[in-house]
Amino acid sequence: MSAENDVRLGDSEVSVPEERRRVRWPLLTVTGVVLLGLYSWWLGPVALVAPWDNFILLDGGYRIAQGQVPGTDFSNAIGPLVYMLTSLGMKMQAVPSLAAVTYGCLLFLPVAAVLAGYVSHRRLPGGYATGFTVFMALLVISVRPPGYSPGTTTYAMLYNKFGWLLYSALLLAVLLRPRTRRPHADGAVLGVLLGLLAYDKANFFLMGVVAVVLGLFLRTLVARELPGLAGGFGLIVAVFWLGFGISPIGYAGDVATAFAAQGSGKRLSLLLHAVAYNAPVGALALLVVAGLFFLARRRGDSARPWRLLLITLFVLGSSVVISAADSPEKSDLAALVVIPLVLVAVLKPELPRWTGGDGGRRIPVPLLAGLVLLLVVTTAPIAGKDALALGISAARQDVVAVPPPSQRIASPHLGDFVVPADATWQTAYRNAAEVPAMLDDGLALLRRHVRPGDRVASMSLANPFAFALDLAPVTGGPLWWDLEISFDERTHPAADQVFRDAQWVMVPKLRAGQGCCQDTVEAMTRIYGGYLAQHFRVAESTADWTLLTRS
Repeated sequence: MSAENDVRLGDSEVSVPEERRRVRWPLLTVTGVVLLGLYSWWLGPVALVAPWDNFILLDGGYRIAQGQVPGTDFSNAIGPLVYMLTSLGMKMQAVPSLAAVTYGCLLFLPVAAVLAGYVSHRRLPGGYATGFTVFMALLVISVRPPGYSPGTTTYAMLYNKFGWLLYSALLLAVLLRPRTRRPHADGAVLGVLLGLLAYDKANFFLMGVVAVVLGLFLRTLVARELPGLAGGFGLIVAVFWLGFGISPIGYAGDVATAFAAQGSGKRLSLLLHAVAYNAPVGALALLVVAGLFFLARRRGDSARPWRLLLITLFVLGSSVVISAADSPEKSDLAALVVIPLVLVAVLKPELPRWTGGDGGRRIPVPLLAGLVLLLVVTTAPIAGKDALALGISAARQDVVAVPPPSQRIASPHLGDFVVPADATWQTAYRNAAEVPAMLDDGLALLRRHVRPGDRVASMSLANPFAFALDLAPVTGGPLWWDLEISFDERTHPAADQVFRDAQWVMVPKLRAGQGCCQDTVEAMTRIYGGYLAQHFRVAESTADWTLLTRS
């Protein structure tokens, strides 16, 4: 194990047999991605066991489709990428519906696959590159957020899944040298990855910047790639700015405001839980690297795999830190697969041929077994749960096609927004199965009062009403409200900004022991209750909602 093989410090030549073997891997990669895309198209929108977060996606996509601009017309604590994709999906429909989210994911699928495929096939043995690309494609079409059980199907937190796949590809790009140098193209791809991360979610982007600096320090990334990186990043900024009007300054302001509202205690708890959940994988990875130190010493090699140790620690640490700024993701941190893939690339000259290596030197069986196990534990649990979630969703297709009367929502835009009657997930303000009835109650209430051109604000996690009723969306406030994530009682927009063009305000009625997120509504009431009492009056009250109208 020489210094040259430590993180590919020198460019390696590709043997003719390997070149022949690689011919079929790109074809298999494309086939796998296309099959996943066709399956997602056939599956369509799935039954939503955790429903409320999906209203955020629909409202964000609808606002953009109606011409509103994130960072200008409304604030958004998360990057606009997933809402932009949903808005494009809505433009593909005569009657926009939940299927727009599926279409948005399918639009993103070839982008993600091309980026992951380009990076991996230039750095990894063919079979591993194909596996990595298909794994990343599976994350795109998955209907299960990281950390959730396979039965909890939902499109919630798409930005976290997209963040993990983009960050994983970026790590490969900066921590492994390609077999042949194409500095401008490689830099451009890296810039596109970094740009998409910037508009996906800030925590992934910031850690991506740190990874680029690490790559320059390790010399796995060369300075000649930086002009291409700047060009690729600038291209993404231009697409979002010129194509959708999203100013980078306005977006940065939204992120800064959300950062100020973060609850440090909540994030510390998530960090500690992430460390605990991923400690076994971390221990296994460090054991494998320790085995490489032992092997180098036994062979009398002067080089030691210090770079591999640094890379392993960085991938572990950065993934855990990123997860602390997400929702609880347990051990579903997809970027950890980069650790065994880097080891495979470095050890390729010594790995047996049946593993995709060159078989040049005999590698100890315990070390090989540890590497195989590490590859399995960083991929199989995530891929298995995602595949099972897709299978469960296929079995529920009849529920979506013909929902029972109790689960139907009286809106043509929400005809495919179906919550199973046996869903018990604690979603916002009610158990999941009761959300359709709660929403129907609110829609019926509004239909009795609103007139064309009216705008409706909602004192809730998300506002489902503008999209459901074809109303003009309100402007000025956040896209969604989540205490100590998008706002708190110290950091929040002014009342006259939030309600400046709202003729109506919907307030959900809370029931003890039912649903989550009630503290958000209570905090909003404390913050804005005085303003609402001064400028609005009760128009009508039902079992689930109170409707306020301007005085």
